[in-house]
Amino acid sequence: MEISRLNASSLLPGLFVAEDGSAGAANFSDWIAAHHDRIESALAEHGALLMRGVGIRTPLEFALVCGSIYPRLRSYRGGDSPRTELVDKVFTSTDYGAEHEVLLHNELSYAGWSPQRVMFGCLVAPLTGGQTHLADGRQVYRALNGAVRDRFDRKGVAYWQHLRDQNGPPGTGLSWQQTFETSDPYEVEAYLAESAMEYSWTTLGIRTCAKHAAAVDHPVTGDRCWHNQADQWHCRMVSVKDTVGTASVDKGANGAGRDTLGNHTTFGDGSEIDVKDLEHIREVCRLNEVCFNWMNGDVLIIDNVMTMHGRKPYKGERQIVVAMA
Repeated sequence: MEISRLNASSLLPGLFVAEDGSAGAANFSDWIAAHHDRIESALAEHGALLMRGVGIRTPLEFALVCGSIYPRLRSYRGGDSPRTELVDKVFTSTDYGAEHEVLLHNELSYAGWSPQRVMFGCLVAPLTGGQTHLADGRQVYRALNGAVRDRFDRKGVAYWQHLRDQNGPPGTGLSWQQTFETSDPYEVEAYLAESAMEYSWTTLGIRTCAKHAAAVDHPVTGDRCWHNQADQWHCRMVSVKDTVGTASVDKGANGAGRDTLGNHTTFGDGSEIDVKDLEHIREVCRLNEVCFNWMNGDVLIIDNVMTMHGRKPYKGERQIVVAMA
């Protein structure tokens, strides 16, 4: 299995081109299962692996390929991005409008669980744009201002979320029923307790808090990796999240307080994060991003501990599907 660099100036992503004999979902699923260890070593080296010539055409074919290497695919329970489940455990990558950019992040780094692997499949490549841009969390961590990095390392991040009730007044973001994939409050409470998340029911819905480290040590390489979404959850930072539901024009009204719906981040000790720190983090992420253009049939596997991802605006039809493990 020969793996090269797609980009000469970056390890991201590693590139594998399928030979004619292994292309097609049925053939490739057998092949990929037999090369599990090589794929894992490539992910530890590159952070992401782009596989060209796989030839997937449907969500079911994508599920077959993903399930062959990671048999236990996960649901999106607890996630806040608008997505549509197409087949079991396979979703649209995001339902945010084509005109919006999804900024770099680690999948579900704010939630009760976060996947080790995120797999994307390209069924229809967009006419222009729509790249799933990437960034090496190790490089981002090292490039941050030392004082900023130290503050986040010492204090961690608290993710506050106030989710509306789908039967109540309209508001920003998804409802708690959509987020937790149930209308049973007791199931929600059990999930949150298992995830060690704080919560309280309110007149508007439910308010939760998850506390996580801002950076983590990679389980294989030991490298320190930036791993959070502090900038995208902060109520004063512009985010694609503001486009879901009926977000207030006044950002201060969406601060996940007792009487305000939406998201907010603080440090883990409850102290406020300086917006200038978050702007600096965004700039560092931007300077370290890597882009590639999708081709029909591509499969991209991301090490979600090490590698951040996002989505560029696009024109034309775009069908990118996702699964997590």
